[in-house]
Amino acid sequence: MTIFSVVLPVYNEEKIIQEVSRSICLFSMQNPRYEFIFVNDGSTDNTGNLLKAVLKEKEFASAHVQLIDYKTNKGKGYAIKEGFRHTRGDNFCFLDGDLAYPLDYLPLFEKKLQNCDIVIGSRVSEAKGFCLERSLRRKFLGYCFNKLVGFILDLPYSDTQAGLKAFRRTVAEKLFKLQRIEGFSFDVELIFLARKLGYKVEEIPVKVSATHSYKHSKIKLFGDSLRMLKELLQIKYFANKGEYDRQNLFEL
Repeated sequence: MTIFSVVLPVYNEEKIIQEVSRSICLFSMQNPRYEFIFVNDGSTDNTGNLLKAVLKEKEFASAHVQLIDYKTNKGKGYAIKEGFRHTRGDNFCFLDGDLAYPLDYLPLFEKKLQNCDIVIGSRVSEAKGFCLERSLRRKFLGYCFNKLVGFILDLPYSDTQAGLKAFRRTVAEKLFKLQRIEGFSFDVELIFLARKLGYKVEEIPVKVSATHSYKHSKIKLFGDSLRMLKELLQIKYFANKGEYDRQNLFEL
């Protein structure tokens, strides 16, 4: 049986983690080909304990749902890479741990991987040119960030930051060997590397779940904007320095 692996990084999500984890467990019972791995990225609230409790409940216990838990926050990029190390699937996907996107997208992304190497979700409406169902702050930040991505790294994609991306396993293994960014821009780095190595990347329009809310956004407009810019410049620096050269991949 072909397995499709899904990694969900979580950080300080105690308000929603029980609902999210129960939804994941129910989906896994109905779709046993999918395995899910939560990665608690050093949450300082009660996220870890609540998640462990749900996974022990008889009605939600599933061999297809696991938890990786560590004490120190290391960033979303690190969490996803660590989760990937524990997956078994021929294909791999990461999904925002607050379940911003419906699980119904998973079969679609899996199917698309038959004809490409990487599938990325895009919250941008091609017809109207704006991001769907997002706060003005996130919309503004996302717009500026994608403009910077295009200008600094010459990436042509409409949306590099949607928390829903899928990879063929062999492709993910190669990209993670070269990955250096562990913060907000880690997935931009993965896409940049994919294009550099000649992998085929496709975008799929995605819509945020109707029940999802950005009311308690963790994004700090000024501080995070500077951090993102720094990470993009780091990626450009690594590329100019030759640290992403194809031959380095086979030396690792």
